[in-house]
Amino acid sequence: MKSNLTHYKKIFNDVAKRDIVSLYLLHGPENYIMEKMADKIASTIVPDDLKAFNYAVAHGSEMKVDEFIATASSFPFLSDSRVLVLRELEKLRGSWKRLIAYCENPVPSSVVIFLYNPLEEGRGKARESKDFERLKAVVGRAGKTIVFERLTDADVRKWVGQEARICHVELDDEAVDALVRSVGDDLFDLKNEIVKLSLLYGDRRVSVADLAAVIGSYRLNAIRDLVDSIEPGQEARALAILHRIIRSGAERPAGIIYQLTRHFLDLLKAKAGVGQGGYRYERSRRAAQAFTAREIMLWLENLRRAELLLKTSSFPEETLLVGAFMHSFKGAYVEFPLMAA
Repeated sequence: MKSNLTHYKKIFNDVAKRDIVSLYLLHGPENYIMEKMADKIASTIVPDDLKAFNYAVAHGSEMKVDEFIATASSFPFLSDSRVLVLRELEKLRGSWKRLIAYCENPVPSSVVIFLYNPLEEGRGKARESKDFERLKAVVGRAGKTIVFERLTDADVRKWVGQEARICHVELDDEAVDALVRSVGDDLFDLKNEIVKLSLLYGDRRVSVADLAAVIGSYRLNAIRDLVDSIEPGQEARALAILHRIIRSGAERPAGIIYQLTRHFLDLLKAKAGVGQGGYRYERSRRAAQAFTAREIMLWLENLRRAELLLKTSSFPEETLLVGAFMHSFKGAYVEFPLMAA
């Protein structure tokens, strides 16, 4: 399930109205917005001139739980409240019971914010933690638990446009599409590229050519070249481009699957006449003419299976992608375990 910008705007507005509780559990794969929420809660409660006394940040991998709880249990200095943020809760080893016990009877003058990413780094595989589930239940009773799902594809693009304007950069639809296609949907990575663009091209419109100067022409065009090569009769070219992208490190396998899945979803929508008008639709409509609806569905299913294997197996990443390509070009589904077509 994915979220949209309207959903997050409401959550931020609730904080701005000072609808504050003593415990927050922010969890989900959308780290950027989750971090911004933690910052918003903290800045709403603790003035800048008192942050040195009433604002503390700890990380799960290096936190001493007893010290954290002692700080949360102490009175704030010259203020009604203090804020404690525990980032990377998923890396906490042991001491969950002490943390859960505190959450069962939190100190009203302290606002404790937990940040938890449920996906394992690098693989996207869901973590399993009974301790987290117990903490979640306790915080749900005494405070607020908020899920941060990744934005929809449409809202990633909308977010890019908004952030660019905040940084005094204007991106047209083609430039936004090229930026997301080359960088992916990680908002931290996208924001970094937007900041680079603002430093180089502040207060003017940025073109795809300008993007290439910042991101690198090969990286910007690599996925586009791969997408353009995927059509009947172009199997050898597509596989050669795929090998080149992986070997050069221009894009991670998970990123390639994401970009291709989004591409074939766009083709499927174009086949159905959904979202007519605009640059992206016309490009997808033309590309969709090379495929039947069944062929598009087959590509989507094989990409889904490759992504699942990528997250849950030890198969070499390049083998998984090549397998998905070969099966799709031959009109066959990838089997479990992966077998040669």
